[in-house]
Amino acid sequence: MIKVLLYCFLITCAVSSNVLYAEEKPSIAEFTMGWYFPSINAQVSRTDFHVAINFWLEEFSQSVNIEQTEVKVFDHIEGMQAAFDKGELSVIVAPPLLIAKYFPLNTLADGFIGKSITGKPYDMVVLAREDAQITGVKDVKNKRLALPKNDELAMVFLNSLLIPEFHQTYPRVFKSVQEFPRQNAIIHQLFFKKADVGVAYLETYNLMVELNPQIKDRVKILANFPIDSPNYSFFHYKFPENFRKIFIAQALELNHSPRSQQILNDFRMAALAVCKVESLDPFIDLNKLDQKLQLQIRQ
Repeated sequence: MIKVLLYCFLITCAVSSNVLYAEEKPSIAEFTMGWYFPSINAQVSRTDFHVAINFWLEEFSQSVNIEQTEVKVFDHIEGMQAAFDKGELSVIVAPPLLIAKYFPLNTLADGFIGKSITGKPYDMVVLAREDAQITGVKDVKNKRLALPKNDELAMVFLNSLLIPEFHQTYPRVFKSVQEFPRQNAIIHQLFFKKADVGVAYLETYNLMVELNPQIKDRVKILANFPIDSPNYSFFHYKFPENFRKIFIAQALELNHSPRSQQILNDFRMAALAVCKVESLDPFIDLNKLDQKLQLQIRQ
């Protein structure tokens, strides 16, 4: 996901500069990207990330008159929120639940998203071993859980299922909890009977089933939460609208470019799409539900 976003942003800027700005370069005072790094650190190192993003910013600044370009990496969402509130960030990239929790909708403008190569939503799913005698959420008490590391959506979605059933959060429901930085490791834990229940992306599950059809016979889906991609990207509402429209229009055009399609295919992505602010609505609802359930168990 992260590599695809970097490549697509790079190509978008190259195309827009060559096609739209051949005669006259537009000008902008500054362009600053904010990235929430814990959501991508399993896919790319900090060094590789900075090399790729700085290369893109340098190329972009050669084609468009920008007085200052910068990328800011955040380890805590609160820091990103503070910088965004101050108007220090032009665009943010982070998991949608965190954006829904920390960024008011009226401060966001439409951005980009990378679609799955399977043609289906990524989805967050709760998985269980077929032979673990689990027919539903009611059967997971004292089972072994495999959970993705640094993924709040996985924890909140799981709690939304468990609290109504057990009046407890997941650490108290399961016998043991292990966290893994990579999604495929969670499914391997289930497949090789080292865990009974797992939370992962449906995208990862489907891709692993393609490689090993036996997984579908041994690991089943108990519940799912719709999500288009692990990370959503939005512009600051004060970012110049003409620039934002150029980025979005060119990104959509790249879906018809053979060169762009090759890059997307290399990283198992199908296409770029517009990321509407309204796409955060399900995550806002989930966050409200979580707050309500957390209050119930404290009473």
